[in-house]
Amino acid sequence: MNLQQIFRREWMRYVVAPAIVIVGAALRIWPLQGLELRIPWVTFYPAVMIAALYGGWLIGVLTAALSCLVVIFWSPTGLPFIRDAGDWLGMAVFFVNCTMISFIAEAMLRAQARAKKAQEQAEAANRAKSVFLATMSHELRTPLNAILGFSNLMRSEPGINEGQRRNLDIINRSGEHLLSLINDVLDMAKIEAGRTELEIGPLDPAALMRDIVDLLRARAEEKGLQLLLDQTSEVPQFIQCDSEKLRQLVVNLVSNAIKYTNRGGVTLRFGTKSAGKSLRLVIEVEDSGIGISKADQARIFEPFVQVGKTATQKGTGLGLTIVREYVNLMGGNVNIDSTPGQGSLFRVDLPVQVAERAGATSRKAAMGRVIGLEPGQPSYRILIVEDQEENWLLLQHLLESAGFTVKVAVNGAEGVELFQTFRPHFIWMDRRMPVMDGVEATRRIRALDGGKEVKISAVTASAFADQREEMLKAGMDDFVRKPYQATEIFDCLAKHLGVHYVYEQAPAAETATAISADALARLPEALRRELADGMLVGNVDRLEQIMRAIEQADAGLAAMLAPHLHNFNYLPILKALETAEQNSKGAAP
Repeated sequence: MNLQQIFRREWMRYVVAPAIVIVGAALRIWPLQGLELRIPWVTFYPAVMIAALYGGWLIGVLTAALSCLVVIFWSPTGLPFIRDAGDWLGMAVFFVNCTMISFIAEAMLRAQARAKKAQEQAEAANRAKSVFLATMSHELRTPLNAILGFSNLMRSEPGINEGQRRNLDIINRSGEHLLSLINDVLDMAKIEAGRTELEIGPLDPAALMRDIVDLLRARAEEKGLQLLLDQTSEVPQFIQCDSEKLRQLVVNLVSNAIKYTNRGGVTLRFGTKSAGKSLRLVIEVEDSGIGISKADQARIFEPFVQVGKTATQKGTGLGLTIVREYVNLMGGNVNIDSTPGQGSLFRVDLPVQVAERAGATSRKAAMGRVIGLEPGQPSYRILIVEDQEENWLLLQHLLESAGFTVKVAVNGAEGVELFQTFRPHFIWMDRRMPVMDGVEATRRIRALDGGKEVKISAVTASAFADQREEMLKAGMDDFVRKPYQATEIFDCLAKHLGVHYVYEQAPAAETATAISADALARLPEALRRELADGMLVGNVDRLEQIMRAIEQADAGLAAMLAPHLHNFNYLPILKALETAEQNSKGAAP
């Protein structure tokens, strides 16, 4: 507000006071002329209130004083309002009351001003936090992208020995752990800043749960734990839900269970139940860990809270907080049932809808690593617009090793110029760059000749969904977030260009061997019965003892059984045992 506006407002306050008094007096002439000399202050009390709320205590008191002068020197009937000592006393009471009303109005105005200022400060702090988050997300994820990317590339090199591969695995695991910590902090900060939104889409819940178990099984096995997946009811093939947030909350719950369990195992259960006309997805994570006391259960979902010996626990203490916030955001609820020393059960209940299809391209990770392009395809030109050398080097190496022709621009302006000479089929565009950012570069490319046909995908460390929307509105076709997996890059190119790849064949040892019923029939009957009983009960420790006995009797058969037992795929073994039992009875005299 400039000086002219302030000056105009100050004078308006003093104009309002006599104007309101004149209106109050006019009301005594009409329509309140029937009151004559009775209740002289009936129209002036509201006048003082309005004036005080508009201009503060000073204008309120001024209006009260002008009202008193009007009553003393003016009357609608020609006879004075003030005729005796009682009338003067009434006027004194009116003035005192109006003074108190004016000071109360002043207090209200000041409280309103303080609230408005506090709101502006909060909004400014919120904007600053958003800027901080966007910056930190970019600055932390960008080097992590290079660390994880190059370590994965080096692990696939044929010339490295087992010790080097083991060291690279340590680097990769440490980088992924650091990424999970960063994600926890950024997710919590986004929740506090009100920047978290649901992105509802179709997903396959059974496939999602299997992926999570496969992802975390190695972590469980490192601690000697059994990680089981149990589908408790019939589940639709596809449901409508926020897949990323559902994955994150389940991963957090299972990871937390593994972290606090030292023996036994962890079970992930999922199913659906009907609630009237709606459908709800029920997820349970049960462990045989240390358990949680009643006192800790009341605060376990608070930020930075960890139970047990916190000095020996890894993590930020934000995992369960994020679970609670995501569940609330999705309209569900989360409960805990735990007994110290016996374990815990976390139960999540979410509203979902049945979807027709997944709508997303399936991942081709099972087909192996991309090692080239199928013959008979065009020579695809790819432009990378990225300012960080380690990141464009990683992406360039990844693409060139697959057979793409690649050029690099280190800022948006250079990318616009190179587009006109290189004429790429596809552009990988970073968002934050010097000289010209990726959003502006995309707008300019789209305005050039041939710019509407080229496919452009953001590859950025941006943390917010609204920034992704900004990039898509600017003309980008897709979005890949750093740090990325190689499969995400190749899947995106296949989606927009229709590229077909040559894949590295998976090692034959990873394929489960068919089980020979004849080999099982050669085992002692007691050992076969123990094997069947162990699988039916699910006693992992007992099954390990039985496997050692089978290995002594028939090492080849033990090798056949091991992959199935490792993946808890008991049904083929039970069927083979049934066939072996029938063959044994048929061969008996």
